[in-house]
Amino acid sequence: MYNASTLAVSLLALLVSAVTAWRQFRHARSTRAFNAVLEVYLRDVRDKEYQRDQDFVVHRLATEHAPDRGVGGLPEQARHAVWNVAFLYESIGMMYAFGTLDHRIALGVFHHRVVQVWEVLRPYVLAERERRNGPFLAFFENLYLDARDASPEDLCRASGLRSAAGFTPITRPG
Repeated sequence: MYNASTLAVSLLALLVSAVTAWRQFRHARSTRAFNAVLEVYLRDVRDKEYQRDQDFVVHRLATEHAPDRGVGGLPEQARHAVWNVAFLYESIGMMYAFGTLDHRIALGVFHHRVVQVWEVLRPYVLAERERRNGPFLAFFENLYLDARDASPEDLCRASGLRSAAGFTPITRPG
């Protein structure tokens, strides 16, 4: 009887330790993801040069430059703007693909711009892949495909956000 109770207490202690370790791991992972997004926002997205480049890509690139020569075939200033913008989303896509960045953050925060920028850059990326005979901005494309298939409202709900437009968060059991 004594051995059985000792074993039960030991197993319970092991279970509590495992649950505590798992929670600490999840918290640390969540903190890293939040810090990554905060760094991207504070360092990159708020940067005036980045904002100027993204505005150029979204509103002027397609009217000023044909995509047939890919990204590498663009004039220097346009190429710099595309690299600056595309590689930010490529980096977010990498963190997203490897699980470093939670999908609610990657898609919820960057959803609109990921879709908008990819759809402008797609013909340039495809031409660049043709030139390279290999992959180019594959993580950005993967992020785009998931963003395109995700409802912005559902992403907000899943993050517990409410809207004046009337939707409410998804409630999680217990």
